[in-house]
This record gives sequence, structure tokens and C-alpha cells, in this order.
Amino acid sequence: MSYDDPLTEAGFASFRPNAEVVRYLELTRARLGLERGEMNVLDWGSGRGEYVAWLRDAGYNAFGAEIREEAAERGKELLAAHGHDYSRVIATIAPNGQTDLPADFFHFVFTHYVLEHVADIDAVTREIARVTAPGGCGFHVYPGKLRPIEPHLFMPFVHWLPKNPSRKWAIAACMACGIEPRWGWLAAATFGRKTQAYYEFVVNETFYRSFREVRASFNDVGFVVTPVAAEHPALRRLAVLPAALRRFAVELPVMLFQTVEILVRKPAASGLRS
Repeated sequence: MSYDDPLTEAGFASFRPNAEVVRYLELTRARLGLERGEMNVLDWGSGRGEYVAWLRDAGYNAFGAEIREEAAERGKELLAAHGHDYSRVIATIAPNGQTDLPADFFHFVFTHYVLEHVADIDAVTREIARVTAPGGCGFHVYPGKLRPIEPHLFMPFVHWLPKNPSRKWAIAACMACGIEPRWGWLAAATFGRKTQAYYEFVVNETFYRSFREVRASFNDVGFVVTPVAAEHPALRRLAVLPAALRRFAVELPVMLFQTVEILVRKPAASGLRS
């Protein structure tokens, strides 16, 4: 099922949350000594609301925030069918990154492949910092800046190129080789129309950043940032290596070329920096 379609029971039944998101959520809950129902959780960039529905069904006090109203409404009926009030649990993110969510409320805020779609990351980290409770944590997963395959178009290296005609030509070359995501709404489109649509998407809706840039944005609003890429399940067998070697031989390459996973924590007794 496409994410452009309404979320159905069948689609939701196949949903599996990211194991690391759930693991860090539970670690944070244990550290804070809260019951699941006391654990205020926010999925920033919640889309159709799969995580919100799954977490609320599991007993967490979970909410979502989404900038695309049409995307959020695709999960409205399923949330209602599960007994969750859409108007209460899904907040709108304004174009400036602000929401009407309460300040200092959420014990855990996470994003899952969302930050690479954020044009103004500083506006987003400011708002996440505002709504995170002192002592609360966040877990954020996003593609590494130099990941060889663009994770939305499945085309190699196109996102390494400047946002100019060279990127468009590379997209056309990939399509000529049969490499494309085959979005349903473009099924009947011409070659030129598809090329333009894919190009506009990666130019207007993707913003790949280095770990240093993302870390600086979270640091500037008072968060302590810890990269956790080396703890990925596929790499844990390398835990026997010395920490410094793991960082340079494992963690940094993973964050550059694959997936970045960071844990952020808002100090319990620290206000936000202006």
C-alpha cells in the first residue's frame, strides 16, 4: 500500500515500529520511572499516524505532529476505529515549525526518516526543545548525507549533485536504465513528466545534512547529543572493538554512508539557550 492511500486495518496490521525507537523509548521510561500510560510520547512528522496508533494501542500516551494535513487525515478513520480522538492526538506543524503543543510536556520525542525533509532544521529543533520535558529524551533516525543510494528515488548518487540541471540529467539517466521508484500517481506520466516530478521532489523536499550540522542545531537549543549508530543491531557484534576504533572504523562511516541514529537529552535543570 502507498503512503498516499488512506491507512487501513490491513495496512496497519503489517506495520512494525523501528526496534531502536522502541528500545530507546523503553530505556527513557525506565530511567524516568514512569508507567506506560504516564509516558508522554511525540512522533514528530507522524504522517498517517501509524506510530501514534501503535503506541497508544500499546498503552503509551502518544501524540503525533504533522505538517502535511492531507497526509495526517489519511489515518483519521483508523485512529477513530481504535478509539483515539484524531483532533486531540494529532497536532499540526505550521510552516514556521511551530505547534500548539504544550511546553515541557513530552518525555520522549522521536523522528523516523523525517529530518531529511526539513528545510529549516533550526526551527524544528527549537520547537522540539520547547515541548520536551526537562530530563526528557529524543531519538532521531535519518539517512547519512553521503548514502550512495537516494532513499526515496532509489537512484545512485543523484543527491550528491547540486540542486541544478546536473541533478535532473542524472535522474533522467537513471530512469533510462530502468531505475525509478514507480510512484503510483505517476504511472501514466510521460518520461519527461516523471523526470520533472522526481527532480522537484529531491530539490524541494530533501535536505541532506552532515551529523555535525544536525548535532549543532540540537546543541544550540540545549540538548546533549549522542550518536548511537555503532549500536545498530547489524553492528553490535563489533562491540568487542575498542571504543575509539569503533568510532572511526564503524560509527563515522555508517553515519556518512548509511543511517544516522542520535539520542538527544534535555538536561533536567537547564533552560534553553536563545
